[in-house]
Amino acid sequence: MDNIDHTILSELAQNGRISMAELGKQLDIAPSTVFKRIEKLKRSGVIEGFTISINPDYFAESLISFLTITVSPDDKEEVASFLADNSAVLELYETLEPSDFMAKVVVSSITSLKNDILIPLSRFTGVKEIKPFITVKRIKEQNRRVIRHD
Repeated sequence: MDNIDHTILSELAQNGRISMAELGKQLDIAPSTVFKRIEKLKRSGVIEGFTISINPDYFAESLISFLTITVSPDDKEEVASFLADNSAVLELYETLEPSDFMAKVVVSSITSLKNDILIPLSRFTGVKEIKPFITVKRIKEQNRRVIRHD
């Protein structure tokens, strides 16, 4: 990757809807060159995909919660699969100490969190501990990472 690729990534991270013509103008290259470079970045796995960011505040009944989950080693795969397949789980990470997983969950209510996530999760024999952290206000959420290049 060169400086042009890094700049393309930075611009796309800030505005995924920027046109090839605008990117080309900023970089002083042809839009077709921008397109080819983006396709190369996708093929090489640098770009995994394009997505939209939905404002959770728009939906009156959305509760955002973070869960830390501690699991016995033998049950990690099964618990990870359950969480990954659950549509309420937006993000899932395997972590080091003090827990094994961290999940970002969006549900309509505390009752839904309990019935759809916490109770089914607690039924796995290997789940040792679940700590929910219920949010009260979103201060900052950033779905993009600024790509720095030197």
